[in-house]
Amino acid sequence: MLPLRVLRPCRSLLHSSTRFSRAYNGATNTTPHPTYFQPPPQPPKSPWRIGIWSSLLLATTSLGAGAYAHSWLYDLPLLGIGPGGLEEGEALPLEAGTMQAAMVEAVRSFLANNVPAMDLERCQEALESGAGYTVTPTALSHSSQLGSNLPCEDHWDSGKLCPIIELLFFASSILSGRVTHPYVGTSDHFGSEGNATNWCEWSIFDGHAGPRTAQALTMSLAGMVMQGLADDGCFDRPYSANDPHTIDTIKQVFLQADEDMVQHTMEQIRSGLPDRAGVVASAAAAFSGSCALLALYDPVQHVLRVANTGDSRAVLGRWDGTKYIAHAMSVDQTGFNEMEVARITEQHPGEDVVDPKTGRVHGLAVSRAFGDARWKWPQEVSKRAFEMFWGPSPRPDSMIKTPPYLTAEPEVTEVVVQTGDHPDFLVMASDGLWDNMSSDDAISCVQMWLDKNKPTDFMEQQDGGLGAIGAGRQSPNSSPPSLPSILAPVYTTAVDVAEEDEDVYFDEEERCLRWRVSPKHFVVEDAHCGVHLIKNALGGKRRDLFTGVMSVQPPLSRRVRDDITVHVVFFGMDNSKTFEQQGR
Repeated sequence: MLPLRVLRPCRSLLHSSTRFSRAYNGATNTTPHPTYFQPPPQPPKSPWRIGIWSSLLLATTSLGAGAYAHSWLYDLPLLGIGPGGLEEGEALPLEAGTMQAAMVEAVRSFLANNVPAMDLERCQEALESGAGYTVTPTALSHSSQLGSNLPCEDHWDSGKLCPIIELLFFASSILSGRVTHPYVGTSDHFGSEGNATNWCEWSIFDGHAGPRTAQALTMSLAGMVMQGLADDGCFDRPYSANDPHTIDTIKQVFLQADEDMVQHTMEQIRSGLPDRAGVVASAAAAFSGSCALLALYDPVQHVLRVANTGDSRAVLGRWDGTKYIAHAMSVDQTGFNEMEVARITEQHPGEDVVDPKTGRVHGLAVSRAFGDARWKWPQEVSKRAFEMFWGPSPRPDSMIKTPPYLTAEPEVTEVVVQTGDHPDFLVMASDGLWDNMSSDDAISCVQMWLDKNKPTDFMEQQDGGLGAIGAGRQSPNSSPPSLPSILAPVYTTAVDVAEEDEDVYFDEEERCLRWRVSPKHFVVEDAHCGVHLIKNALGGKRRDLFTGVMSVQPPLSRRVRDDITVHVVFFGMDNSKTFEQQGR
């Protein structure tokens, strides 16, 4: 059963005085857009057409924002579904959930036209608006997302494979009011002994050239992997370290998922099916692309497996007796990875596929990915997709000689998780975090947070545990519970760095103001570890830098920061009492 995503923007975002926005500010970007590849120049639009489309967009978003805001503020059902209309453990229908997510995007887009200067409080709301928790019987994750693209091209998932309780808190202003019921779900049964029902899953899908591939993987990949492991009897095998049978099964499922998207679309395009709309719709996941980072945890064997395709990264924090040390659970798959360059060179002898200066594979920033059909199809198929089905512009003929140049095959890393007084934790993040923070500093950042917080603090804010923050049933007329400090930060004294600080500098190569991140810049003031990581990656205690970075809106924000998605997974938990409170 799918987790229920509670999609509600903070009240201040619906107020007439805008609290924050993250949409287009209308500025003209005169420098090359630092995306995964350079799109061809677009023809200019006439002023009258711009005016008409602007009016239509404004009218549509106004109508959608008004309907959503009215239904939310007065607790009315939207599309016939309100928070009180769901039984415990019941998820929104896919269509309704998708529509509600679209409504939220409409609200954000509408408000983003104002492009307000972000003070510290507004920045805090922006970070908390994407924060949430997933509780499993043996682990707990703090997840957070901050978009830069509009729409955000990152997608993430957690749970699905075991009983979970998932809470998505969208900003502290909501927490001061009423929180909808946490979702309590169960997984399907895999394996003869039911072992897989104990497995936990966390995933991040970093999309590029659009969000469709990442979104499709979010809906399907974890379930496909678990089904593949069950079909191949992996759950019934005695454990052996780095079992090639299990690892090969995971790899084959990744490849099959990519083939389902890319090859199926190629067959449709070649066949010339008359259903043009159907081809366009099914091809969307093949035209765009995505990295995939999937973590699977078997709490019975205490085994963590991480499968990675692309340049998202997973790092394990392990206690060495005095502090936590970073242990890589993945390797970035780009043209700067010598092993990746050697693999590509062997597969395409005599071709200059990887640019040694940029690390790009025929213009793409990663060497492995899902989708990205133009790097996998024969050139004539890409041209036909472009000419007949409005696909993206093909890569130059001089590049595409012996496709495919990309693969979705992951590298799988395995470790036995240590628990005890200082249990292991895992940091998973899309490259937007790692663009600004090293693996070692990320582990240090989490340790600083652990010195002042416990991962379960949000469940212990009030007597009664999780039920005190909205899990219990309430009468529609009852007063909402008070939630004074579940995510509310305790701001510390922080002095801005002087303008001549060498850690804030203009990067001549990127032609952009950049900053260095190290523990001396970190501030610990958030109850949510994912929010804590993102804040410190974007400036930390350097308040002027942090609020400035957060104030830049799309499309300019993409030059400053990428979409950022973070899971911080804490192992060694015993959440059985929490599940007992939920009647599981």
